[in-house]
Amino acid sequence: KGLHSIRCLALCHSEVLLCRLHDVSLAVTTEVNNLRSKVSRFAIFTLGELFRTMKQHMDHEVDEVAQVLLQKMGDSSEFIQKAANQSLGIMSGSVTPARAMTALLASGVQHPNALVRQCAARHLLTVLEQIGAKKLLSGKRVVTDLLVGTLVKLAQDSHPDTR
Repeated sequence: KGLHSIRCLALCHSEVLLCRLHDVSLAVTTEVNNLRSKVSRFAIFTLGELFRTMKQHMDHEVDEVAQVLLQKMGDSSEFIQKAANQSLGIMSGSVTPARAMTALLASGVQHPNALVRQCAARHLLTVLEQIGAKKLLSGKRVVTDLLVGTLVKLAQDSHPDTR
């Protein structure tokens, strides 16, 4: 019932959530790991709605939320994976591209599970296309080298869908 209320507030009165967005996000993220799959799935959808409605206001929550959603990609049933993938897609399109890129690089591309790497690579591609090659390559040398190294590692991944 609490998740439903948060989702309704996000859709209709998002300004109410702004002052306590971190606490709300933390509470919803905690419910993603609920043992009841129905609650977990609804929490994942609620995070997607928070990203959709709050956009850049969710930038500070991206790292933790991305880590939890990517973890769900690796250790859950198919319908939970589908929900997590959908919410990650909404996240990638809603927050600042640089924040999404950082979160996906930190939580997904080094993960031992092939499904997690595949999902992170797919959403990372979307974010990199948003940023654009010119802007990506004109940044600091250290960041560019790290990004290119990561992309090479993904291109050499043993799982064909990750490549």
